[in-house]
Amino acid sequence: MKIQNGASALTGSACPNKATELFYVTHPKAPKALLGPFLSQADAECGRVVMRSAGAQVTACLVDSIDELARWHAINNGQIVRAFAGADRKGVSHE
Repeated sequence: MKIQNGASALTGSACPNKATELFYVTHPKAPKALLGPFLSQADAECGRVVMRSAGAQVTACLVDSIDELARWHAINNGQIVRAFAGADRKGVSHE
């Protein structure tokens, strides 16, 4: 904790990171997202391809902030779908 203007403020890894959008793979017949969260639309598109479902689509969700655990899950999800889609071997960028 860091004291700032007489009040305690979180610093370091305890502070949530700012994010504007998280991406998910959804399907009209599913009540909730099938894959996600992802930090980039490109990773979510890889997830959509991996799903191999004609009805799967990428959905964006606006958020105010993202904590370290959610960020880790989103990064990990992106790495996994890129590996399954073969994107890492084709030179697709990470994030």
